[in-house]
Amino acid sequence: MKKLMLILLGIALSTSMFGQSCLDDVWQCLRNEQAPKAKKFLDECMKSNPESAQVWLMKGNVYYRLYESDMKKLKADPAYKLRYPNAPLEANEAFLQALKLDPNVQPKSAMMGPKLGQQALAIPLYEMGTAAKSAQKYQDAIKCFQLAANNFELGDEKQNAASSYFEAAVCYILMKDAANEKIMLEKAVANGVQVPAAYSELYYLYVADNDTAQCESILKKGMATVSAADQSKLAEARMNYYSMMNDNENLIALAEEVLASIKANPSKKEDDDAMIGICVNYLNNCKAYDKAESILREALEKDPKNFDFLSQMGYRYYEEMHDYMDRVKDLQNQKRWNEANEINLSPEYKQVKETAHEWCERAYEVNSDNLDNNKRLRELKALLQKPIPQELNDKINAHLKQE
Repeated sequence: MKKLMLILLGIALSTSMFGQSCLDDVWQCLRNEQAPKAKKFLDECMKSNPESAQVWLMKGNVYYRLYESDMKKLKADPAYKLRYPNAPLEANEAFLQALKLDPNVQPKSAMMGPKLGQQALAIPLYEMGTAAKSAQKYQDAIKCFQLAANNFELGDEKQNAASSYFEAAVCYILMKDAANEKIMLEKAVANGVQVPAAYSELYYLYVADNDTAQCESILKKGMATVSAADQSKLAEARMNYYSMMNDNENLIALAEEVLASIKANPSKKEDDDAMIGICVNYLNNCKAYDKAESILREALEKDPKNFDFLSQMGYRYYEEMHDYMDRVKDLQNQKRWNEANEINLSPEYKQVKETAHEWCERAYEVNSDNLDNNKRLRELKALLQKPIPQELNDKINAHLKQE
């Protein structure tokens, strides 16, 4: 029995000594800036000491140096093909494994410890994620962005962590994975992301969940976090929230604020036109018809063939027409037939229908392929007993078949 114990002890000692000697060879190669040679020695170390935290820690350092070596060659020659393209991932995995085996593992002189190594890998991993995203390899990109975010958090680099989580969220958007997109956006927000789209995207995910409390909370966080210059990019989501809460007073005030800002500081015409259209749509929906019309007439003076403006003008009168219809229906339900008929036959009601038809027709002449405008136009023609062109029916039916 004593002899067996001595044999086992001898094996253990020889293994330990071999491992230490092996690591010394790796360490010396790294000190001499011979990372590829260090990798060869390291491969032998890994075979003999797969459960050694020190070996995994050294592997992290070796692969980080291989990454650095590749980057130096790429900088000198842009045509250089990376010899170790996955080195940052390999290094990161090795540092994590070293910590798993021994949370207190210490590096050799001039080498990085596991946490410092992970922090050093944050930017390389982020860059790998960006490259994978550009190549539409979204799962690979997400893995890299999440690792980068974790490593940035280790160094308390909150903004960089936020950017990494946001990029992972964008990949999930492209993959149409709303559940994981939401998780990544929430992590980005927790780190103080300053990208307005992060807040508006998360807002609409909360809308889909019917979580009005979170809707309000995320918009408040966005307004408190993004720069003053970027707060206008949250305007659409804020108007949507006011509309959802039937807060017409704040909705109208915000729309007017946005429109005044556009007038005072015009940017790209298409961007301004799009925002004018959004504001007018919300104004129409909350029955601020006169405000909407005033804005649209001014816009149409500058751009009389703008389909969105023409269509919104048609929508403005179409909505008012339905207000008349609702009043008639309400009176009929109360069996107040004379009053209902009086409204039905009133010249004001007829004029609203005629005006709605006129604007929808003008919009159709500019763009005959918009389903919403086409459906409104057909309804108005039927109500006014005007002939419905076969082309209009065909276009609507073609759209509906595609849905």
